[in-house]
Amino acid sequence: MGTLIKSEFYKLKREWFMAFLLLLSLLPILTGGAGAIFNGNTQTLPDLFFFMNNQFSMFFPMVIFILIGSLFYQEYKNKTYINWVTYGFSKKKLFLSKIIVSFFVGLYFATVLFLLFAAFVVGLNAVGRISGSISTLFDLAIGFGIESCIVVFVTTCTGAIIINLSRNIIVTSVVGVIYGFISCLFIGSEKGFVVPGGFAYRVAMYFSDQSTYYDAPGSATIGGCLSTLICFVILFVVGLLVFSHKRKIEN
Repeated sequence: MGTLIKSEFYKLKREWFMAFLLLLSLLPILTGGAGAIFNGNTQTLPDLFFFMNNQFSMFFPMVIFILIGSLFYQEYKNKTYINWVTYGFSKKKLFLSKIIVSFFVGLYFATVLFLLFAAFVVGLNAVGRISGSISTLFDLAIGFGIESCIVVFVTTCTGAIIINLSRNIIVTSVVGVIYGFISCLFIGSEKGFVVPGGFAYRVAMYFSDQSTYYDAPGSATIGGCLSTLICFVILFVVGLLVFSHKRKIEN
């Protein structure tokens, strides 16, 4: 397993699209954060986080779809995945290695985004353009961290299913865009906690403004956690089964 994970990271270091994905993951700062400031629509840290997080919930799933899609697509494009199987590596380990790498890279991108957001906030606070405290920023980091974990884990497994069914990175990317938009549709619904993306967004916003959370917080939190866990397990298992399906070339 360790060899496979190291191999995946090594291959990613040579790919130009990683820089593109990092820039794409930082779009919420430009489209949500900077846009709100320059248009004079925000004066407080929670306001700025609101604009940034709205863009994050829409754009970041697409980043994860392209990331996990590229990890699998390289094997299909170069016809190398069969070599790993021939060398004695099971498909389960190959699948797990790509999922794990996607988890780490996705969380790394989210961390870079929030660190840039924090630096942006500190700079704006220094020139008197926005008000906010370090404690508030720390609270937002907790909420954003929870949201990022949910989005990365669930979206990675969803993307793995799409790429292994289609074997087409363009199709996977398009589905990623649709997936992000659909997740956003459930953000404002009181029953939206059944959708992991919608639930993750509301959890993050709770740390910014508790009044934005669900009217029945207890049942919504329990339901959201259970729904996220169930979706993750089902999507993970389905993704593994789809990838493990024996193909003609292996007969």
